Parts: sequence; structure tokens; C-alpha cells
Amino acid sequence: MNSKILILEPSKTTQSFLNDKLNNTKYTATFETDGLKMLNLMYTTKPAAVLINAKSVNPRTSELVRLIKSVEALKNIPLAIYATSDFTFENAYMTNTGADIFIHLETDSLIERLDDLMLLAKNNQLSGGPIFCDIMKSGIAERIFSYIKDIGDLGTLAQNFLNLLTEFCEIPAASLYLSEEDGAEIFYITASSFTETEVNDFIKVCTSEFEMVVPDTNILQVTPQCLKTQYPIDKYHTASIPLSAFQTIKLISQDGGNIGTVNVVREGAFTTHQLDLLQFCTMLFNSLVENAITLKKKIKFEKNIRRAFSRFVPEQIIDELVDGAASSDKVSVGEKRDVAILFSDIRSFTSISELNKPETIVAFLNRYFTTMCTIIKKHGGTIDKFIGDAIMALFGAPVSYEDNARRALAAAYEMREALPSVPLEDLVLPPGMTFNIGIGIHYGDVIVGSIGSSDKTDYSVIGDNVNLASRMEGLTKTYGSMILVTDAVKKDIYKTTGGTDGFEFRYLDDVKVKGKEKAVPIYAIDRNREEFSEAYRDFYTKGFELYKEGNWTLAREYFEKAVSEINDDKAANLMLERCIEFEKNPPENWDGAITFHTK
Repeated sequence: MNSKILILEPSKTTQSFLNDKLNNTKYTATFETDGLKMLNLMYTTKPAAVLINAKSVNPRTSELVRLIKSVEALKNIPLAIYATSDFTFENAYMTNTGADIFIHLETDSLIERLDDLMLLAKNNQLSGGPIFCDIMKSGIAERIFSYIKDIGDLGTLAQNFLNLLTEFCEIPAASLYLSEEDGAEIFYITASSFTETEVNDFIKVCTSEFEMVVPDTNILQVTPQCLKTQYPIDKYHTASIPLSAFQTIKLISQDGGNIGTVNVVREGAFTTHQLDLLQFCTMLFNSLVENAITLKKKIKFEKNIRRAFSRFVPEQIIDELVDGAASSDKVSVGEKRDVAILFSDIRSFTSISELNKPETIVAFLNRYFTTMCTIIKKHGGTIDKFIGDAIMALFGAPVSYEDNARRALAAAYEMREALPSVPLEDLVLPPGMTFNIGIGIHYGDVIVGSIGSSDKTDYSVIGDNVNLASRMEGLTKTYGSMILVTDAVKKDIYKTTGGTDGFEFRYLDDVKVKGKEKAVPIYAIDRNREEFSEAYRDFYTKGFELYKEGNWTLAREYFEKAVSEINDDKAANLMLERCIEFEKNPPENWDGAITFHTK
């Protein structure tokens, strides 16, 4: 026989959702939309368990649950509060009302949580009831819970709380001292009849107490903020009785650290009832203000992230970085990931530097970097670092796409086309030289994460594939091509687009970089098919096939024809020189790939 669950839910849509969840399970739902009618049903039907929407009104959920858990005939019925969206301070809310469990419908399994609830009842582990039942504390709790709406504004939060303290504890002055990541804050209210001396003496004592609880905050440098009183508290301050009773209560974080103090003063002595209310108010406020400090820290972190990364990272990636940081308790210590790595470098930059003043070089680099970085960001890349005049960019970290290699090559292509738009202004170039760059791209797995020392860390990538991308950029000088990519880049573009995606790949060579035995096919990326004649392409391809087979004489003849087509082509001239050399001195154990022994 199914267990009957009584659910207080005013929304028909949510009722339908819950019904679907409980369908074909051991639980059967009965719904009620009115809290008082639900109480009557509890008395008459004695359900196996009760579920109440956390945002019910008339009566409010908190009042209803406290009533149920305070009535002898109802308090042993298992009771859960549930929320259909985000709900702050569920543990404190659950404890203060006396509910047995809290269920998040978005993330929790309803059936599993109901099983947990029934197990608590079976093992006699239901809540002992609300931690308070009197009307005054109930009203205080409702007021403090209502301050959640102000959690993003510490000033408003402090003003509401300090006014609540003075109202319910019947005191003429109260202060709130908070320790934050970048310093401290002081808020206070006093009766308008306080003299300047009384205000200063109160702040002085509060500051002294705070320094003992949270030292080394430079609290003496902080300007106290006087907040507006919302209630007539002058009646608690007379000239005839001295302000002799002072109390301080610590605010403690979840990890046990001190985050601040609440301080109050009054004439004469505190009554037991006042001290009880003071402790109660501060207990409820503690978790609220801790979350407010955390939120302020998060907002500051987000601003810093956006300011630091906005020049180098696309806006959508910054959003994902911020969201990821908010949903993760700690930074990844390192993971392996497939990324496209792009290196670019200004040709003959040393020679350029020798002809120009330092300030001219710096101004030019800033203009150049701005143009190039804007393009990289546009295509979803992030700037990993600047190495002198070189740029290292990543496509796939920290945020990855399905087509990282294609994005990297699209960025490189546009960087090449944008070169004429970079203002040289007063930059002097060596005679006969035109401003040019080389770009190398490789796609492969790397280790990504926060890398550095205890003093300084950077989010970056390491691994052999990073080095290979750097080698590709270096080889652009050797082969006379502005953009060089590895076979891995070409293969990934074919995989994600089903073709070349409009890029013109020209197979140049198979190379082995220093420290590697496996050959890597490399390709030049031409602007278009017409940049090199079909005759040249045919001669180069046939010559390269013969070259790989070790037929140097026939290969030489084809490379000579390629050079005759384009006299100044560096790649064809390089291959021709190799064939001539290998005819005289054939390499041992030839496998079709040339080895570069320098980095």
C-alpha cells in the first residue's frame, strides 16, 4: 500500500510536476492550496508525511511549520520544506522552524529525499521542534529572514539589523564591525541625544573589542559609518543614568574564523531577557552577514576578473570563467585537454629595435598587440602571454569549443590580413624591409591549470605540444611562409567541418623537431589557390614525393622546375638545396623526414 503524502502547493503547474515525480512510486500525493485547510487534513487523515512549499503565504511557511511542530498531535508527522528555485539559508530556516529536512526540487531526487524523511521517522530521529516558539522571536526571525533581499548591500543590511537590535533589545546604541578581505567596515547607530563624547567613547570601546577578536585589520584607519535610526530610541537614553552596560558578541564564519562583532550599550544593566534576545538576533544574523561578505567578495572578484581579462579574453569566456569560479570550491590543479596553440612573432624584431628608441618600440608594440589581440578574442581565443614581441594564444582553454583548431587558423588568417592596418607611425624599419610576422599553430593535448610558485601563479598550459607550436612559428622563417600549421590542425578542421573550411593548405614537408622521433607533416596556409600556380604546385608535389623516397636526382629536377616558376619561393629553394646536398652525401637511415636539431 502506498504511503500518502500531503503537499501544500498553490501552483497547479508545480502540483502536476510533483505528481509526475511520484507517479508509479510507493508514494501517493494529496494536494492542498490553503494552509489552514491542510492543518485540518493533517488532523483528520494523519498522512505518512507532509511537504510544504518554502514560499507559502497566509500563513507563512515558517509560522505554519512552527505551529505543526509545536502541537502534540501533529509534531511526529514527518515534515519537509521544499523549494522549486534557489533558496538561501535552508539549514538555518529548517532548524529555526523545526522542519525535518529541506528538499531542492531542482537538484535533489524527490523520491530519495522522501525515503530519507521516512527513515528519520522510522529511527525516531525527527526534529525536536522549532528552536523557539514565542511570538517575539517569531517576529524577529521573520524580520531577519526578510533582509535576504538586501544581501547585496552591506550598508542597508547593517542599518536594518542595528535598528532591529535597538528596537527589540530596547537599547540606545549598537554597532556592527565586519572583517573583510580588503579591510574592515564599521556601522553604528545611536540615539540622537548622544553627545559627541558619548559617541566617541562608544566607538572607542567597540573598536578595542573588535581588535581583540580580529587583530591586524588597521581598524583605526577605518571611518565609522553612522546609520539612520528608524525607531524612537531616545527614550532608552537619559542623562541621569550612565551608559555602563556594554556587550560584545562575536560573528563567526562556518569554518570557525571570526568575521566581526556586534556591540551594544545601555544604561544600567542588561536584563536576562535582553541578553537572550541579543544572542538570538545575532545568531540569526550571523549566517546572513557571512553570505553578504561572501557575495561582496564574489562581486569584487568578478570585477577584477573582467578588468584583468577584458583586453585578452572574449566576453563570453569571461562569463564562463566567472560562472565556473562561482560553482567550484577550488581551482583545478591541472588537467589534460586538447587545445590549439598559436604563436606569432614579428620578423627581424631585433634589427627593428636597434633602429628605434625604447619609447617608440613600446608604443608600436601596444598598437600591434591591440590589433592582434582583438582578432584573437574575436575568434574565441585567449592570450596566454606576451614573450617580448611574440604572442602565445590558446583556443580551447580555459573555455573549449568543438572547433578550436578552425578558430585558431581563422584568427591567424585574419591577423595576416590585418598587418597593413597596424600603424607604424614613427617606427623605423631596416632598409628594404617590410613589416611582417610569422604564425605557427599546432593542435594537441596539453596540461592546463594554475602554474607557478606560492607567490605568483598563472593559468597556462605546458607540454610537448606547446613546444611544437612554438617550433612551427620558428619554421615560418625557414620555409618562407607566414602561417605554418601541423597535420593535427588540418585533421581537426576536416573532422569538425567535413573539409578544409575554405583554407588553402599546401603540403611542404615532414619534419622532426628536437627531441622527437616522430615526423610531423607541416602545411603552409596560402591566401588563395591563385597565390601559387598549378604548375608550381604540381612540380613541388612530384618533387616532394620523390624526395621522400630518396630519389634525390629526379626530385632535384622537379624542384628546379618549381623554382623556375617562382624564383624567390623559399620552400622550393630549400628543397632543391637539400636534394643537391643529399646527392653528394646521402643521409643514413632515410625515412623521408628532415630533423631540426635546434629549437
